[in-house]
Amino acid sequence: MNETKKSATKALFDSLAKLYKQGQLLLMDSDRLMEERGWAPMHNTALAELSYSMNSPQRWFARWAMRFYMPAATEEEELMIDRILFVSIHFASDVNTGLETRVDEPLVCAGRLIYDKPMTLKEANETYGYWMCKYWFIGKPHDTWEDWRKTGQSRWYENLKGSETFIVPLYDITSSEKLKESVIDRLLTVQEQEERIT
Repeated sequence: MNETKKSATKALFDSLAKLYKQGQLLLMDSDRLMEERGWAPMHNTALAELSYSMNSPQRWFARWAMRFYMPAATEEEELMIDRILFVSIHFASDVNTGLETRVDEPLVCAGRLIYDKPMTLKEANETYGYWMCKYWFIGKPHDTWEDWRKTGQSRWYENLKGSETFIVPLYDITSSEKLKESVIDRLLTVQEQEERIT
C-alpha cells in the first residue's frame, strides 16, 4: 500500500494553521474564564498589524494576537475603569515595527494597564492600543512580584500610569485548567488582592 507523503511546504502550512487554531481556542477559553470572574472582552478583534507590503514578507502572517478586558458592568451603574487587563499570544518576533519583540518560542503574556484616574468606557477605548500587550518586552523587573515586569508612565497617554505583565511559554498551556492556573488565576489574584486593600 502506497502512503502519500505531504510536501514540506504543505506540512509547514498545516503546522501554522494548527498553531493558529490552538491560539484561537486559548483566547476563547481566556474570554470564558475572565467572564466567569467578572471581566468582559472590550472588542471582538484578536489580530492586528498584518503587513500588505511586498517588502515585508516576515509580517504577512500573525506574529501576535490579544484580548483586552474591562470590569463587567450592570445596566444601572456607569462603568468607571482604572484597569484594563489583557491576555496575548506572541507566536514570533515582531520586527520593523514601532515596538519590536524578540520571541524565540511562542509565549502567552498577560498583564494590566493601570490608569491614574478612572475613565468612562469611551475614554478607556481612546487610551489603549492593541500593541500595549507587547509591554512585557520593554518592561523592567517588577519590585514586588517575582517574574513580572513593569513599565512606568506612558509617553503616549497621560493617564496611563504604567503596566505590569508576566509570561508563560505557550507550550506549557496544555489544557483549559493549565490556562486557568498559570495565567488567569495569576493575573486575577494580583488584581483581587489589590481591590481588597483599597
